[in-house]
Amino acid sequence: MEEGRTGSFFSRLQREFARMVDESQLRQAEVKVKAALLSPEDALGATKRQDYVLLKGKERLLQATVMGSKGQAFTGAQGDFTGTLEDVLALPLTDDFQRAVYIATLNAVACHTGKLDNNVHCRNDGPELCARQAVEYFQKNYGWPRILMIGYQPALAEALHNAFSAVTVLDLDPANIGRIKNGVLIRSGADDLGASIAASDVIFATGSTICNATIDTIYNAAIPLVLFGTTGSGAAALLGIPRFCPEATCGRLT
Repeated sequence: MEEGRTGSFFSRLQREFARMVDESQLRQAEVKVKAALLSPEDALGATKRQDYVLLKGKERLLQATVMGSKGQAFTGAQGDFTGTLEDVLALPLTDDFQRAVYIATLNAVACHTGKLDNNVHCRNDGPELCARQAVEYFQKNYGWPRILMIGYQPALAEALHNAFSAVTVLDLDPANIGRIKNGVLIRSGADDLGASIAASDVIFATGSTICNATIDTIYNAAIPLVLFGTTGSGAAALLGIPRFCPEATCGRLT
């Protein structure tokens, strides 16, 4: 297990987020946070593929703007939030919406403070370009691993399935579970996650596992964890978790 990857994910993340705010002397500042749901077209632009979950309307990218910088969170929760950064730090994180607001805000603040510069979802051909680079990423860093993908992303799943002999894909969407899509069998993420982890060499997980609070088991697993997507951008930067998101862009306004 990587050093430091023990205990509650959110306990560590809350400490690091508060520390980042304090180091930048932002805790007492009257920072306005506005989180609004992006339409699928605004989030992805014009894509060749039409099988992304964003385009099916089941989930959205929640976007927060803090001091001119943007941060996003992929979630099924809906709603808007306006308040100060202090209000966000005080959220109890007891439901998906609160966690999405918290994570989107964290990503915006991490961008504003220079902790990261690739935290806004890619558009147009970005998802396909990302998938083309995924195989090389895993070969370079892990050889020919048994990959456990948590959260079905069609372009990534198809590319990895075509290149590696052992790729297990888990998802929580009933419309996906038990189906074969693009040659990939999608299994239930709620069933026997421990056995899937034990049979794998590396976990490749969507950052939305943070918003739906399923992150702890994979964060504390005894095999490497790699996050993909923009939702986990701030958490990856603050907690030292490897992240694959080569086509994401900077959320800092110039």
